Amino acid sequence: MKDWREIQRDNARRERRELLAEAVTFERFSEMAKSKRIPAGSIWCWATSEIYGPIGSADKENRNASAA
Repeated sequence: MKDWREIQRDNARRERRELLAEAVTFERFSEMAKSKRIPAGSIWCWATSEIYGPIGSADKENRNASAA
């Protein structure tokens, strides 16, 4: 049987996504996206109820000064 929690976390790590929030329902994620409290391109992982930022958001060396 597949462990979707590990699969989704591995995918987020591979895509270098930053963990933004934990224990979030889909309704809350949707509300946050509509009110622009999370960056565009963020994803909600249903198996873990976690929100991850856009692809590459965990790359701290490549950020410019305005994003810090």
